[in-house]
Amino acid sequence: RVSDRIMQAAAISRAVNARAARVAPSWANRGVPKRCVRTIIARGVPSVSTSPGSAPIETGAVLSPTLVDNPAEYADRKVKLVAIVPGNGAKSFLPFPPGLPQYGAGPDWMEVMRHMAMRLTWVDPGFSMDVFAHDAPMEDIKASARDADVFVCVDIQDKALASDLASALSGVATGAALGCCDVLDAETRVVYQPVTQLRRMEAKLVPWGQANKDLRLMEQVTGLFDRKNHLDLLFLHLLLVDASGVRVPAVDINQDLNLGNVWCIASNCNKQLLECYKNDRCKLSLDCIDACGLNDQVCTYTCIRSYQNDQFQLLARCMLHKHNCLGNDAVRPELPEVLPMTHFRGEPLTHDVAEAIMQGHYGEGEGKKPYSWLAVAGQNPAYDHFPCQYQIWYRGKAKGSFWYNPVFKVQTLDGKEVWRRSDYRCKRGDTPGTFFFSFMDNGVTSLEYWRIVDAADDLSWSLYYYAGAAKVAGQAYIGAVLATKDGKWPGEEHLERIEKSLWEGCGVKLWEMCEVDNCNCGGAPLDPYHAPVMMPSLLDSTDTVLP
Repeated sequence: RVSDRIMQAAAISRAVNARAARVAPSWANRGVPKRCVRTIIARGVPSVSTSPGSAPIETGAVLSPTLVDNPAEYADRKVKLVAIVPGNGAKSFLPFPPGLPQYGAGPDWMEVMRHMAMRLTWVDPGFSMDVFAHDAPMEDIKASARDADVFVCVDIQDKALASDLASALSGVATGAALGCCDVLDAETRVVYQPVTQLRRMEAKLVPWGQANKDLRLMEQVTGLFDRKNHLDLLFLHLLLVDASGVRVPAVDINQDLNLGNVWCIASNCNKQLLECYKNDRCKLSLDCIDACGLNDQVCTYTCIRSYQNDQFQLLARCMLHKHNCLGNDAVRPELPEVLPMTHFRGEPLTHDVAEAIMQGHYGEGEGKKPYSWLAVAGQNPAYDHFPCQYQIWYRGKAKGSFWYNPVFKVQTLDGKEVWRRSDYRCKRGDTPGTFFFSFMDNGVTSLEYWRIVDAADDLSWSLYYYAGAAKVAGQAYIGAVLATKDGKWPGEEHLERIEKSLWEGCGVKLWEMCEVDNCNCGGAPLDPYHAPVMMPSLLDSTDTVLP
């Protein structure tokens, strides 16, 4: 349907990763009464430990205030979830990056779900989740379930245990059993309406009814679970919260068009829509996104980049950038609060040195590269997974100008490999090491806030964190990127510091980082969009004072 495709075409620049309504730092206001928080949630995983007898690891990262003073402890609860997962160290489906085999298998389910509980509070401090191992005392699970709104059970196969859990969770209105035996699978429901064969028949007979909506929701939830990445695991929890009756802005992109939206598109962008349908690649873009479903951010963005064309860009620019026909108003996520590094090479970080760190290895001469950095891994599986992500940062000729030109490879859906580029305008933040980026991607403007979290003194690696929003597309996102000179993981001696900087500085676990495929990166179009004005390189000196 045209209306469906128009709606899905809105998801073209960035996709939801912890879409959060703007949260004022209310937890700093001690006049707000502190609510009771169970110790099992919102506590985080301890920072990376050192070997017995060894000195503490020094990093450039600044400990995130969100990890020190959890905002959930000062917010009124809006919704409560309870999760039951395999205990006894049972491994989850989330792996450590394959380039780090020394880390072994991935984290266990308890670590993963406790981290999901914390991330839920970053979406909204009023969201809480109790996490229990499968062998926890049943009375404790029952007590938690008494005032829960949503349950999630993962990989529970023992039928006797499943029967006990079904009884304990019987008063919870909404929930999903994921990878569980049939006893628990039958308990999957939306506001006390189970997903039964009778409901499936009702959905077929009345496709516009609530039964069909509920079944589609649960298909989305199980589909997200089957994709086995941390972003989709988080998002399925948000879908269940939204289905329980608590509005979650992060899933607004799934809502149907209303008459006002349709009238806006028809009256303002009819010409662009018709031109799109006359163009084969534009039609492929819309059809591809339609087949993806908006929750599959990797697929959606790959569709856009695979069939990139001017007609699609003009349609999106009219519909979203110019007229905001969908009425979206996404804001940049503020949680977790991530601060920039404050010192480099033992000296206070300055704006000039921060820009020199980002310029990195870019330049001419011995040891220099035609790019600044090559990404090793990124936290956002929707956008940080593309192969061969070259980063090019440089000053421009205009006073105060600074540019970012990422170049990356897309494996298109028609079997080709193509290079894509973007052009970001960068502006210094008030604090050294912070930057505001703006760019237009396929007709939609995005605004991002970047921070240099940490960097090795010898520039062997650097770590960045970003949070952004494509306001009129209704999408917000966060991510962290680790980069090196050659796109390979830093040496073993750096890994513990990097892991600690990721967690303490960004609230990111190492197993959340998606490794970039840098195996075949030749032939990249690395010419900058603008004439570079090169800064003195930090590679030419071990000092922090630039010539």
